[in-house]
Amino acid sequence: MFRKIGLLGLALVLTAAVFTGCAKMEKQTMAEGISPVIDQEGADPYVMKQGEWYYYTKTAGDRIELFRSEKLTNIAAGESCVPYEPVSELESLWAPELFYLDHVWYVYFAAKVPGEQMHHMYVLSNGNEDPFTGSWECAPVAGMDDKFAIDGTVLELASGRYFIWSGWEGYENVRQDLYLAQMVSPTEVVEEKILLSLPEYDWEKQGEPLVNEGPEIIIKDRTINLVYSASGSWTDDYCLGLLTADVQADVRKAESWKKQETPVLRSGNGVWGPGHNSFTVSPDGSQTVIVYHAARWQGAGWSRSVRFGYADFDESGKLVTMEPDAAEKLLQPPAGEPAREVCPAEAFTLSDGVTLLEETGTVSGQAAVGLADTEECITARIDSAEQKKAVLHIYVKMMDFTDDQDRTGIQVEVNENVFIIPVYPADCFQPLAIPVELEKGGNEVVIRSEAGGSMFAVD
Repeated sequence: MFRKIGLLGLALVLTAAVFTGCAKMEKQTMAEGISPVIDQEGADPYVMKQGEWYYYTKTAGDRIELFRSEKLTNIAAGESCVPYEPVSELESLWAPELFYLDHVWYVYFAAKVPGEQMHHMYVLSNGNEDPFTGSWECAPVAGMDDKFAIDGTVLELASGRYFIWSGWEGYENVRQDLYLAQMVSPTEVVEEKILLSLPEYDWEKQGEPLVNEGPEIIIKDRTINLVYSASGSWTDDYCLGLLTADVQADVRKAESWKKQETPVLRSGNGVWGPGHNSFTVSPDGSQTVIVYHAARWQGAGWSRSVRFGYADFDESGKLVTMEPDAAEKLLQPPAGEPAREVCPAEAFTLSDGVTLLEETGTVSGQAAVGLADTEECITARIDSAEQKKAVLHIYVKMMDFTDDQDRTGIQVEVNENVFIIPVYPADCFQPLAIPVELEKGGNEVVIRSEAGGSMFAVD
């Protein structure tokens, strides 16, 4: 079925790697807020802060890839490396998570041996201080049984270290439950596992097989918050549930955990299927930031983008129920990040075939619409007080699409350097993040379609 949605929109926003203030231009201003969408394509996002760096990974399928950036909202344009890319030994690599334990880097991920049906948990390890250097070794997580297991994460308490994952009770794909086992070391667990949660409530039981997966931990005061994903990840009913326990409790006992009867985050405000999250902090440490994926349109299934928001807690340290922020709602940047410089639509120079129109969900309320032909272009001028590295964030929404295969591309020229950026179908603005080198003085940015045929708009 052919789907027609609103105009494809692009917001041109600049984040300086070293902030020096914006030029005093009539049409180059500071952003009062930014989009909650921080990566236009991705699933199972995991973000952690170590020192001055934010590290980011997500499901890539055929490899493990790491990104890092000094700014949380720049992670999609961060420096990247591939710690592990199997030749033939493993396939379908899912939901990697990065931890720094006992001065060693570990990446936990699920994968399966070619020809086998079930995923199991694996771990990469690297003793180098910098995870972007040194060598990584891969091995199965020792001590686990031979049943299906995915989405492993680590809980650290004064009483010890624990591994939590999603798996099957038996050998058939009937239901995914959450399990916990004490860790002997960062690469081994004790053989006995404890059942923590299985799908019970209606909101956990949408889609078959039944699913509890994606466990994530955030500890606040005396409360352990175990946030997990519930219902089928391919449905619009995918959501986040919550288990809590006291930090002094014996977490190996199921009765130590209490399940909230309602989701802590579910579809709403035009956002569908929010799930599989991680937690990190703002640069100044004052805010807890939740990073999660959601469907790029209603019914999109596994076509997802990555979003961020802010988490709050009650007086006991329990996570407060949230709502997803609509794509057109501009959020304050994480505390400690500098404001972004914005070049609004009215400051653009438009070629023939491109028109300035009113468009909701944009920074200025207007969008420059066109680019169906490769000869059509939109030009912006960015002034910089000095030569510096920066990131251009260009927000895109496709005009017409049927499914995720209807991908196209945007060509961006910055001072004669050409970047080709894929554009994924979505019913909201999606960020194209481009690391660039700005020259002192004026910098020309030219935006056009890579191949033509699709309508675009620029905020």
